[in-house]
Formats: sequence, structure tokens, C-alpha cells
Amino acid sequence: MNGYERRKEQKKKDIKKAAFSLFQKQGIKEIKIEDLARHAGVSQVTIYNHFGSKEALFREVIKEFVADEYDFHKELFHKDLSFKEKITSSILHKTNNILNIHPEVIEEMMVNDEDLKIFLADFQTKYSIPLLVDLIKDAQNNGEINPNLSMESIMVYIRLFNNNMLISMITGENGKKLASDIFQMFFYGLSLPMDSK
Repeated sequence: MNGYERRKEQKKKDIKKAAFSLFQKQGIKEIKIEDLARHAGVSQVTIYNHFGSKEALFREVIKEFVADEYDFHKELFHKDLSFKEKITSSILHKTNNILNIHPEVIEEMMVNDEDLKIFLADFQTKYSIPLLVDLIKDAQNNGEINPNLSMESIMVYIRLFNNNMLISMITGENGKKLASDIFQMFFYGLSLPMDSK
């Protein structure tokens, strides 16, 4: 890669970083290309040349975010930690992300934008679910999860805690309390916590 190409790639990275920061704080609808350009320290023409539109830039930013999240979980799931520690870290990480991203962004990526919905479904099938299945199989082999439970039933259970309605609720006013309660139910169901008995 020559100097021009390196500068071009760096500029694209700077724009995406600035865009993610703005989308994260303010949502999407109210942000204009001129806001993105000003925040990134580039001209509006530069953004149009690299991405074509605000919507295309948003899609690229979200796809990169999803890939980064996958890398985070891949590294986490390969650490020398118990299944509970890994899932705890994963849930807390996701909850923190959700609480720090404008609800409009989550709604756009999971409900409104058809291209992103297709991308997310495909990414989940090809990457996220196989990673989770490997984690569960390891936990069953280590005796951390009941080995008599089928993978299908475990995945149904996990999906109950990972759906669009739940995510939209966590972004609401009582998000932190709701996330904490869901975390509790994930491990213990509706019974009292072990330390309260």
C-alpha cells in the first residue's frame, strides 16, 4: 500500500470513528452530512466520495462494530475462565454497549434498515452462533452445563435473553435494573440467589 492509499484508508477510519461517536450519542435522524464532516475534520465531499451517503456510512460503521464485538467475544470465550465468568462478562459487556448507544441506532440496525437486518442475521448464522455453540459444548464437556440438555433447547433458552424486544426494553428508563434482573434469571431462573438462602 503506497502513501496515498494509506492516507485514504486513515481518512476513512477517522470518518467512521467520528461518525460512530455522533451516532452513539445523538442517533441518526437529526445528524446531517455537514455534522459528520465537521466532527471528522473533513469536507462533505470527502464523505460522499468515500461512502456515498449518510445511510451507507451508518451501515459500514455498524458492520465494523459488529465485527469488533465478535472479535471481543472470540477472545473472551478462549480465555481460561469458567463458563459463568465468560457469560457474565459477555452479558455485562453487551448491556453496557446497549446502555451507551442511542436507542435510535439500535432500532435502525435491528428493525428499520433491511440491509443491516440481513447482514446481522447472516453474521449471526455464520459466526456468532457457531462461536456460542463451541462455548456451550466445552462447558458441557467440563461439567459446567448439564450434558443431558440438547443444544437446541439451550439455544432456545439463550435466544429468550437475546431478542429485539428485550434489547429495546434495556435501553429504556430502568435499563440497568432490568439488565441486572435478566442476568440473575439467566443463571438462577426465578429461584432466590444462592447467597440469600
